[in-house]
Amino acid sequence: MNRKILIKGIIVYLFYLSLITAQPGILNVGFDIDDTILFSRDVFLSLPDDKRDPVDYGWINSHDKYFSLFITPTVELVDYFRSNGHNVFFLTARPGPQGKILAEFLSNGLGFLVKVNKNLFFSPKETIKGKRYTTKHRLMKRLKLDLFYGDADTDMIAAIKAGVHPVRIVRHETSIVEYGSNYFGNTNNGNSAQTPFTKDDLKLFYNSNVGIFGESIYPIIWTGPK
Repeated sequence: MNRKILIKGIIVYLFYLSLITAQPGILNVGFDIDDTILFSRDVFLSLPDDKRDPVDYGWINSHDKYFSLFITPTVELVDYFRSNGHNVFFLTARPGPQGKILAEFLSNGLGFLVKVNKNLFFSPKETIKGKRYTTKHRLMKRLKLDLFYGDADTDMIAAIKAGVHPVRIVRHETSIVEYGSNYFGNTNNGNSAQTPFTKDDLKLFYNSNVGIFGESIYPIIWTGPK
């Protein structure tokens, strides 16, 4: 047999063999922190008066271990992705002072190493003409995320701007009481063009499993704080 034909035949055989034995695609999956991975309402409510204006995020990042709780269903979702070989990243709009302490807390609670600028990224909002805007889309593009899970409208907007599929984590009811739903604006103030939706409107979207931005809604069942 002609040697070139033989080599060509081997190459073709190896190519088709690689298709049969190829591993499934690997996803890059991002998660927000507050009200997605952590129920962090209490760390913000416990902020001392002298650290509130402006918010001292060094204090926040170093005190989650005393006040914040892991949201079990989302932690299980992280475990699912990692167990199936996918890459998991955490993106938060918090500024980064004392970020290593937050990374250590997440590492202990999630059971694997979380490291700043490796799989934990701080992406504070920026102010343009008096309004604050998300910057997470820049990180999402850089990390080439496929999915992003978050609770906030800004999470959904950032994902859409980055070409990433957005998935809404439904906030726990006690967070909504304190902060509003952060869904279509604040439903506690549903009386303006900027925030026209009520809590009943919110339930309709939850039941349809698709949000106003076209995002998927991931309903979680979690008992929350005692």
